[in-house]
Amino acid sequence: MVQEIFPLRTDLPHVCYGLHMTDSGVETSIETAELSGRLVMIGCGSIGQAVLPLLRRHILLPTEGITVLSADERGRGIARDAGARFVHCYLKPGDYHRQLAKYVNAGDMVLNLSVDVSSLDLVEWCADRGTLYVDTSIEPWPGVFDNPMLSMRERTNFVTRERMLRLGRRLGRDSPTAVVDHGANPGLVSHLVKQALLNLRADLLPDRAVPQSATEWATLARDLGITLIQVSERDTQAADRPKRPGEFVNTWSIDGFVDELMQPSELSLGTAEPGRPAGSHWHRDGSGSIYLRRPGGGTYARSWLPSLGGFQGLLMTHDEVFSIADHLSLRNERGFAYRPTVMFVYHPCDDAMLSALELEGRGWQMQPTKRVLTAELVTGIDELGVLLAGHTRNAYWYGSQLHIDEARRHVPHANATSLQVAAGALAAAVWAIRNPRRGVVEADDLDYDQCLDAARPYLGPMTGAYTDWTPLQGRGQLFDEDLEPDHPWELRNVRARQWRA
Repeated sequence: MVQEIFPLRTDLPHVCYGLHMTDSGVETSIETAELSGRLVMIGCGSIGQAVLPLLRRHILLPTEGITVLSADERGRGIARDAGARFVHCYLKPGDYHRQLAKYVNAGDMVLNLSVDVSSLDLVEWCADRGTLYVDTSIEPWPGVFDNPMLSMRERTNFVTRERMLRLGRRLGRDSPTAVVDHGANPGLVSHLVKQALLNLRADLLPDRAVPQSATEWATLARDLGITLIQVSERDTQAADRPKRPGEFVNTWSIDGFVDELMQPSELSLGTAEPGRPAGSHWHRDGSGSIYLRRPGGGTYARSWLPSLGGFQGLLMTHDEVFSIADHLSLRNERGFAYRPTVMFVYHPCDDAMLSALELEGRGWQMQPTKRVLTAELVTGIDELGVLLAGHTRNAYWYGSQLHIDEARRHVPHANATSLQVAAGALAAAVWAIRNPRRGVVEADDLDYDQCLDAARPYLGPMTGAYTDWTPLQGRGQLFDEDLEPDHPWELRNVRARQWRA
């Protein structure tokens, strides 16, 4: 296991630098960028409350430069302490433009951290207004992800992302920058993939030049032998007051998490796979991405991380499973010449996993009580990274191991999960200020090193580790399973509970 220490960088344009001293005495860079206008933040849930104290550390703003628009009273006190104006405000499909026009002008930035507010409509409105835009997930208006009247495909993330990409093409590459899908995941994990590829390059292909384009990144991944990339996350944070029956507990947005649990499981299928698995459907011909006729909250896969080893998590939908795969694909006249399989495997905190199991047992009818864990958390980490597998060293994990105590040293009322997402949003905001005319962009389009520099002070130990573990470990002994022992990283082995009849 390798813990990395990064030197202070002073070579990036349009950025001011400060020093941040960690408890270990290591100086790390604190980047700040100056926004000529104001910052309007939409939503003030767990992520908004975590990012508010960071904004003035990194973004130079006027004294009255932050306004928070929130549909409820959560976060009012934290907004006040951060020197922000707090406005109780509902954004609805029929009047969001009139509401926003009261607070947003050309040259401002909209930081959208809400759920159930259409990212598509806000991006288009901001582009017309000459306003920068950042969000942590592409959200529709209510009534999509949990709507039984829609087809299964219409409730997928693939469809919402495709609509955003079409809007980006229509607005053009010189429109005001709109960074979409840039929290921790999706967001920072795309940059972790590139750093992990460079770490593997140093060990396995030391004479290879550092990639400078998407084609060169994809060629490096192919030549390293990467067949599978997992966004691999295990949240071990625990509270002194456990979940009760009829209560949904989580360390971040419950509404956002429940949407993902109830959506179909989605992933991108790589060229090393023998074919499309039974019960799956292509999103469209040539997309390289599939959805399963199963909810993410009821579909399981196996992964690995340094602290605990192998684990079983939920095979859930996330936009990075498409964007990372697209960025690392090579095409020829017949289709994909190379493409890695990309998926998200997530084990939330134990109370959230129990909440998800209870939700499924209730027929996906929401529990009457919700609780986002904050002050009651007493231990644990959010271990978020990427597992790159199939190469000659088997598998390599790289990512953040952020402990609750470390998170609270930066933001006392945050937890490890919310601070990781806040760090991603902050990095995107700093990048957008430096690059104000880049149109609609995803994490994979951004400068990975600059974004990691901005986020790294809030991510705890950045750890890289090789492992000999495979998803075949312990399989097929007590029960017969449909496995492929000669190709341990194929999807049929990674998916859990593939019992033989």
